[in-house]
Amino acid sequence: MINTDFFSRYPTAPSSTEDTTLNILQFGAVGDGKFLNTSVLQKAIDTCSRKGGGKLVVPKGDFLTGTLYLKSNVHLYLEEGGVILGSPFKKDYSMQTLVHADGQKNIMISGKGMINGNAQVNSTGEFRDTGNNDNRPPLFTLDLCSEVTIKDITFRQSLMWTAIFQQCEHVWIDGVKINENYFYNADGIDIIDCEDVLVENCDINTDDDGICLKSASLRGCRRVIARKNRVRSLCNAFKMGTGSVGGFRQVLIENNEVWQTVISGIALQIVDGGVMEDIVVRNMVMNGVGTPINIRLGERNRGPHGEAETQTGMIRNIHISNITATVNKAQKFNEPERQHHDYLPHTSSICGLPGYLIENVIIEDVKITVNGGFPVAQSEDILREIPENGKKYPENRMFGTLPAYGFYIRHAKDIQLKNISVTITQDDGRPAFVFDDVHNVRCSGLEGSGLKPTPLLSVKPGCRNVRIG
Repeated sequence: MINTDFFSRYPTAPSSTEDTTLNILQFGAVGDGKFLNTSVLQKAIDTCSRKGGGKLVVPKGDFLTGTLYLKSNVHLYLEEGGVILGSPFKKDYSMQTLVHADGQKNIMISGKGMINGNAQVNSTGEFRDTGNNDNRPPLFTLDLCSEVTIKDITFRQSLMWTAIFQQCEHVWIDGVKINENYFYNADGIDIIDCEDVLVENCDINTDDDGICLKSASLRGCRRVIARKNRVRSLCNAFKMGTGSVGGFRQVLIENNEVWQTVISGIALQIVDGGVMEDIVVRNMVMNGVGTPINIRLGERNRGPHGEAETQTGMIRNIHISNITATVNKAQKFNEPERQHHDYLPHTSSICGLPGYLIENVIIEDVKITVNGGFPVAQSEDILREIPENGKKYPENRMFGTLPAYGFYIRHAKDIQLKNISVTITQDDGRPAFVFDDVHNVRCSGLEGSGLKPTPLLSVKPGCRNVRIG
């Protein structure tokens, strides 16, 4: 059984006391987009903190700055039209991020304003949109913080990852907008080794993964909820991994919308050790996605913070339900997007490793319509030998064309598939479902239809205890 007790006792939003209200203009801030406000804004933050905390108002204007350090009990309030604007020059960053906090408590950022990384495709500054991310500062990074509220603001034009929460506790992210993230590696929200996190009502449109859980230490992620969000990504909409050292436990992803996403709607991946368990994904609509569901257990086995190798991890106790998805090659809406991630859609899959089986997965009430975009596949593709690729970076396309057009399941046990319908409207000679080294499977209500009369299900030799009906 999947443990869902924590879902009903999730804490409410962190509280905030605001006996003091200050305005950054009192400290000499200039919102003309040219004057460098770093020292002025930092003085305002420090003053607010020394007074015991309170609200620090950012009024309308473009306030150019380098790295800022948030402090405990400070509520940074960005009025509509108020913009914290990142400098385009590396010398203005005292560390590799625009906004940072380390070990702070009771932090709040809210309002209708914006934190803008100033990532211009044709910028005259130093930062460029390249695959090398070493010199590009993320927009916002919190390390070892607790009682954090991020509400209603807009993050825009991040040079790298947008909002990073690392080893934080009790985080509430509500109503945030992330857009115009055209640079490579510009994830939306990255939750790394955190506990008790709620992400809701956000609207995310970004180059790289939309909402991503990662683990670089043995701590792992615990008790995370993502609900009522709208996500588009040129990579994966919702992802756990690639870093997975400490694993992911007790995660609920529900009532979300995914649209025009290039790679996967849901990517659940353990490749660096760690355990993924008690994961619930339910009530999701995907409109134009490369792959609806991708579950992968690999053996890259990178240890904590990229150090010595760790042992192969584990995936178990996954429940995915009430998913409606249309599959096609995602639309690109502007030239910067057309320059990135030109990948084809691929089949949904659940793939472990020989001797390391993915365990106890329930997938039910799923309707998938493949409107196009798949590589051309013939009936002979069912005979294709699929490589293990255990150490390869996990992605929906990592195996090439798979032997099924609906679900390919390999190296897994204790699997339940109930009420799953897959329709493909392009010419395809493969069956809807293929099992390979799969044991203790219960199937009911499976449907598959295409332009060719192909089998619904193919069970490879070596599978055991497969029950249908």
